[in-house]
Amino acid sequence: MKQALAAITLVAGLAGLAAAPAALAAGEKAMTHAVLQVSDNDPAKWNLALNNAQNMQQALGKDKVTIEIVAYGPGLNMLKAQSKVAARVNAAMDQSVDIVACGTTMRKMKITKADLIGGSRVVPGGVIEIMKRQSEGWAYIRP
Repeated sequence: MKQALAAITLVAGLAGLAAAPAALAAGEKAMTHAVLQVSDNDPAKWNLALNNAQNMQQALGKDKVTIEIVAYGPGLNMLKAQSKVAARVNAAMDQSVDIVACGTTMRKMKITKADLIGGSRVVPGGVIEIMKRQSEGWAYIRP
């Protein structure tokens, strides 16, 4: 029974992915929400995520897409106020990109909200936030 349910879920998911490009081409609101994961302590990965967010806004229209970048694990280091990508993160927030920090990682790394780039939001768990967004139908992207 579990295998049959898993197969049905897989087929339904693949059908949804196949329909998404046609819906976007037709101007429908097929994928108006995207959550991006950044879990690497790497400015290049953060720049890639920020480029992805900017490109989505340009392609779909800033007012037609909601973008959330979730940082957890080592990726949280790039949300510190003095990080190499702080200026780009601030610019993304100015363009309505929601920057989210994992509260669990913050506790483990002994980082406070005051240590983060201003305007970033803290959630109890980064992975849980991504799971929640996916269950709400958000597109998941890991640059």
